[in-house]
Amino acid sequence: MKLKLSLPLLLFILIFLSTSAFAQNSNVIIVEISGTINQSTVEMLQEGIREAEIRNSEAVILLLDTPGGGLQETIEIWELIRSSTKPFIGYVYPQGAAAWSAGTFILIGTHIAAMADNTIIGSAQPVEISFEGTRTINDSKTINALVARLQERADIYGRNKTIVGEFITKNLNLNETLALEYEVIEFVSHSIDQLLDDVDGTIVNTSAGNITLHTKNAEQKLYSPSFKIQILKLISNPILTSLLLVLGIISLIIGIQSPGFGAEVFGVIAILLSLIGSGFSVSTLGIFFITIGVLLLIIELFVLPGFGVVGIGGMICLIMGAVFLIPTYSTREWLISMEWMNTALTIVLVVIGLLAVFFVFLLYKILQIRRKRTQVGIFIGEKAKTIDRITPDKPGYVRFKGEYWQAKSDTTIEANRQVTISGKDESILIVKPVKPRER
Repeated sequence: MKLKLSLPLLLFILIFLSTSAFAQNSNVIIVEISGTINQSTVEMLQEGIREAEIRNSEAVILLLDTPGGGLQETIEIWELIRSSTKPFIGYVYPQGAAAWSAGTFILIGTHIAAMADNTIIGSAQPVEISFEGTRTINDSKTINALVARLQERADIYGRNKTIVGEFITKNLNLNETLALEYEVIEFVSHSIDQLLDDVDGTIVNTSAGNITLHTKNAEQKLYSPSFKIQILKLISNPILTSLLLVLGIISLIIGIQSPGFGAEVFGVIAILLSLIGSGFSVSTLGIFFITIGVLLLIIELFVLPGFGVVGIGGMICLIMGAVFLIPTYSTREWLISMEWMNTALTIVLVVIGLLAVFFVFLLYKILQIRRKRTQVGIFIGEKAKTIDRITPDKPGYVRFKGEYWQAKSDTTIEANRQVTISGKDESILIVKPVKPRER
C-alpha cells in the first residue's frame, strides 16, 4: 500500500523537477534596434537569429527605439522574421522610447507585439526632401502600396488593419494604452521580466509550425553585434555618410593642392567609407551637385587666380549635394520621422557650413604661401643682412624680406653686414659680401 502511494508522488516529483530544469535552461535572445534602420540592422538581425538557433532560444526579443529607416531593409527584416523558426517578440522599450515609421512596420511584423509604459508608435507616412525642405509624401500610388503591405502583415497576426493603415494615411500616433485598446499590440509590460511572464504559454505560428512559449524565468541573453556590424552601423548613419563624402572630397582637393601631408589619403578613405555606408545607393541629384561642385573648385584652383565667385559656387554645390545625399527623395524608399529628418538636415548644414569656412580659410593660406614662394623664387641678386658670423666652414642665418634663411659663403662675413644672394643650395642661400660701390 505504501508502495502504491509513493509511485504517484514519485512521478509528480520527476515531472516537477523536469519542468523546473526546462524552465531554468530556457533562454531568450535580446537584440537592440536603435538609431536608423539600415543594412547593418538586417545583418545584425541575421547574426541574432543564428545565435538564437545555436542557443536553442525560446524567442528573439527586438527592443525597438528608432526614428525609422529604409523601407527595403524593413521588408528584408519582415522576411527574416517570417522565415525564422524562432518566435519574434517586438517590444518598444525602454520607458519613453518610440518606434516611428519603419520601427512601427517592424513591430507590426513580429509574432508578438508589446510596448513598455509611456512609449509611442506611429508616424509611418514617408517623407522626402525638396528645395522647400522636408515634406510628407501624399501621392496615392506610394501611399496605397505601403498601406497594403502593412495591413497584410497586420492581418497575418490578427491585428487591427484599419488603425494600422492610419499610421500611414493619417500619420497616426498611439501610446501603449491606446495601442492595446485598438488591438494593435498584444501586451503592455513595464519591464522585460514582466514581458517574459506575460507571453509565457502563448502559442505562436512560425515557419516551423505552432510553438508554445516557455519564457517564465527564462535566461536573458543580450546579443552583442560583431565588430564588422558595429563599424557598418556607424558609417551607415545617413548624417555621417553625407558628411564623410563631402569631407573626403574637400580633403582630396587639399591633398592635390598640397601633397605630402596625407590629406589625399584621408580623402580617399572617407569617400570609400561613405560609399560603403550608403550601399552605393546615393541620390542622382546629390551626385550631380557634388560633381559640379568639384569641377568648379578645380577650375578655381588650377585655372583662375585666387579664390572668388567660381570657388564660392563650388562650395554651394557641395553643400547642396550633401543635403541631397540624405536618402528619401526620388526613390522614396525611406520611412523615418519628420522630426529626425529635420534634425539631420540641420546637423548636416551646420557641419558642412563649418567645413566650408575652414576649407576657404585653408585655401586662402595656401594661396598666400604660393604667392610668397613666387616672390621668394626670384631672390638671386637681392640684398639680405647677416644675423650671424658666416665662415666657409660654418653657415649662419640672414634676414631676407622679413624671413630668416640659412646661408653659407666661401668667404668670412661678419654679423650685421649686407650681402648679395648669388644662388641657392636646396634650402640654403649662397651669399657674398656687398661691394662698397653696391651699397
